[in-house]
Amino acid sequence: MTSYRVDQKDLAHFLTKPSMNDQEGIMFAYATDETVLKSLIPAPLKLVAPIIVGYVVDMGKPTFGGPYLEETLYAMVSYQDKLVGAYPFQLLLSGPGAEAGLISGREGASIPKKLADEIVLRRTGNQAVAKVTRHGKVLLDLSWESGAINEKSFMAQFSQMMTLGKPMETNSFFFDYHLQQDDEGKNHFVDVTLLATKMKSVADRLEPGKLTLKLDSTEDDPLGELRVIKPLGAAWYHFKTSTMYQTLKLEKVDDAATAPYLVTGRYDRSLYDPEATSYHF
Repeated sequence: MTSYRVDQKDLAHFLTKPSMNDQEGIMFAYATDETVLKSLIPAPLKLVAPIIVGYVVDMGKPTFGGPYLEETLYAMVSYQDKLVGAYPFQLLLSGPGAEAGLISGREGASIPKKLADEIVLRRTGNQAVAKVTRHGKVLLDLSWESGAINEKSFMAQFSQMMTLGKPMETNSFFFDYHLQQDDEGKNHFVDVTLLATKMKSVADRLEPGKLTLKLDSTEDDPLGELRVIKPLGAAWYHFKTSTMYQTLKLEKVDDAATAPYLVTGRYDRSLYDPEATSYHF
């Protein structure tokens, strides 16, 4: 029976190796403005290439809640010119398990997650579409068609993102922090620490294809800032398993210098701009 006091034996299973199993949807990549992209990546991370990678997927069997749909856009970055991985700008979630996915990701792994109004992912034959809506606006409108990718020269790099049938290890970079209120009631980002989360995934399906993509923005979600200069390609894929198995604390960073990069992916503008309040029911 549920209680506000959880038994110690249950705590032993709390967010243990969270896995996003039976994950299926569209992965994609496109070229963007290098100057803008560099300006959005906090030190000590460094941009690897002026490319945005993203996905819109159905998380069919997560181990921490019900199924949900998720979208993300991320840059490939490096740490100390050695460790390479993804730096996500935002992840938007929708569906029955979206709240559990948001809480476990944002509180458990410091991932920049928010809830979307709606995410649609639909495949018919050799074509698929995806749309992400928040605050009543379509932020991402994507279509995929099985076959050759947009930029043939990118195919080798595209294929390296997934190795079918074999465990594949990847890294993602996040910033952990605490909010601390001072004597005047102001909250500050403190104890900001760069993390590297290690993932192990097994892909059993990968179908390359052509990408068509449009991005837009709201005052709370500036996806359009990561503008599409040239679509590189997309693929319909399926992960049998995808598990977060280790988080590394890399280094403490400058709190004040990093704080401006931490807000938009996690919170809406109304937290710092009282004139940005929206009224809708």
